[in-house]
Amino acid sequence: MGMASFRRRFLPIAVGTVLALGLAACGSSGSSSSSSGGTAAGGGSGQCSDIPPGPIKIANIEPLSGPTASSGTLTEFESTIDVDYFNAHDSVCGHQFALSNYNDKGDPATSLSIVRQLVSHGNVLIVNDSFSSAQNQIQPYLMQQKSLVVNGDGAFALFNAQQNPTAFSTGPSNAQYAQLMVNWAKSHGDNDVGILSDGTSFSVELAADAAADVKAAGLTFVKTITYSPTAIDLTTPLTQAKQAGIKTLFTTGFTGITAMVAGIKQIGWSPKVVGWGGLNDYGVTAAQLPPGAVDGCDISYASQQDTSSVLTPENTALLNASKAKIGLNPQTPGVLTGYFNLLAIKWAVEKANSLDGTKLAAALSAASSIPTNITGLNLNWTTTPSVHNGFPASSLKECDLKQGPYDILYAAS
Repeated sequence: MGMASFRRRFLPIAVGTVLALGLAACGSSGSSSSSSGGTAAGGGSGQCSDIPPGPIKIANIEPLSGPTASSGTLTEFESTIDVDYFNAHDSVCGHQFALSNYNDKGDPATSLSIVRQLVSHGNVLIVNDSFSSAQNQIQPYLMQQKSLVVNGDGAFALFNAQQNPTAFSTGPSNAQYAQLMVNWAKSHGDNDVGILSDGTSFSVELAADAAADVKAAGLTFVKTITYSPTAIDLTTPLTQAKQAGIKTLFTTGFTGITAMVAGIKQIGWSPKVVGWGGLNDYGVTAAQLPPGAVDGCDISYASQQDTSSVLTPENTALLNASKAKIGLNPQTPGVLTGYFNLLAIKWAVEKANSLDGTKLAAALSAASSIPTNITGLNLNWTTTPSVHNGFPASSLKECDLKQGPYDILYAAS
């Protein structure tokens, strides 16, 4: 699975002084739904002595209506599954999570209105702070309010520690994805690298990182070709790429993936296609692309025989719940990486003995080994302290476009 799982689907998809989110539905500005396993007792003495009684309230802000509603609805489904499972099997020093979802309709003004109301009602712990332009609008405000944001985004613009001190990602960074693609190309003798970008902020940042890494690796960089994120026919930019002499094509966009696949076949081109994770998000198979195509994957099986590190009883239960809700498709495994967010919050609250965003951020900044629900995958925010992405580079792979159980890819050799 790719970053889609982390960003939510992968459109760009945040936690601070945590929550008395007693906020009701935001009237015409949004809607709220909740998931909670009940109210736990207060922290008592010791490790969680300063945590007030009752559940720990967390919130999602996402488009549940409008043109990007499918992404927001998927985020809501996954978060609800994760919280329900956590509350049934775990706690934060006896406290459960209470999740609220707020509909910003993908509108920046609506999104900002929602977060202002949330903050005005107490300390706010945000798990997903919307997508794209709405996210860009509200994150500066959340940072001003020292609200802790924990999700799976990868953009440096969202998680650089200086500008965003209380924003943390449990997913890979764009820099990690870029280096992954370059390392793969160099180790497999692929050269004459070109980049296909859809012009979105994530894609532009990833393309710039990849271009710099290609040159640093001593490979030949041809050019970056950008298309509109609303384009439905990519034969023209693909023809430009072919004529420019690109032999290894890095794809860095969220959009236009199916059009790219169709266009490559239509113009009779056979580049080596190297993805960051977006190919599998759209269900692209090896048969649809030229030989040797691979895609980035943050969770994978090492081999057909080795699935035990992923398919633990805990993860199998999460995957089955996801499958029951959305069916079996490339989005199904997103519930696993979504669970990282809850485990990171749990660790921070128990370590800081606080719901204060600044204290929680300090705890996460110093965290070098927070276990996740994936065996051997621990979150570490100390390796690159200037960027709050905790995903270990060693766990990020390029994968064959071959799906195993629950549509999780096999790591490529």
